[in-house]
Amino acid sequence: MATNGESARKWLEENREQISEERIIQIRSNLLKKINQMADADNLNESDEHQGLLEALDVMDAWLQERAAPQEVTAETSMLDYSPLIQEPSEAAPQLTQEEKLRRFQNLLKATKQ
Repeated sequence: MATNGESARKWLEENREQISEERIIQIRSNLLKKINQMADADNLNESDEHQGLLEALDVMDAWLQERAAPQEVTAETSMLDYSPLIQEPSEAAPQLTQEEKLRRFQNLLKATKQ
């Protein structure tokens, strides 16, 4: 696998079915080790090889996050509570006559004016 973002992306797409997550993590670890070795050897971050390694590392990280995302969504979905927010009343509400409704409304008006 060449070490730049585009080649890493292509390699992942071609090997998507055969490659395990553990292997991707191992490759990512190797890329990180190589980046650190370049930094320790005082090779400046501006080199093409260093930039390619950083891009490949980003592609690997994105692929791993993408792969983990569906599992997280499934876990969240299984924890959702779909029960009704309110319970249906056990008995029917009494129906008031028009006079009773008017009397209660008048009492409410009096109570709010005080």
